[in-house]
Amino acid sequence: MKRIMIISLFSFMALTVSAQHTTSVNLYWVVETNIYYPRNSVVRFYDQRNFLVHEVKLDGVHIDIRVPRHKKKLDQLLKDYTDRAIVTSNRNKSRRSI
Repeated sequence: MKRIMIISLFSFMALTVSAQHTTSVNLYWVVETNIYYPRNSVVRFYDQRNFLVHEVKLDGVHIDIRVPRHKKKLDQLLKDYTDRAIVTSNRNKSRRSI
């Protein structure tokens, strides 16, 4: 009897843990600049599973990630995108069909 209780407890905990949904979005950015056309850059945002989430093409802009000012701008752009994505997902969750 004790064994059945322990097994059911662990199976319940496993189902509960796997059903939890995190609201935080872990994203990172990658900058791509062509050496032949240095005035064009592409910024791509990827999630924690390495799937492309968003892409921004910047014409006439050269981004050098060694420059701290550019890193700050990219981090701010990522933060703005993450905040906007969380607000949008929360807004869509609250809608219910009749």
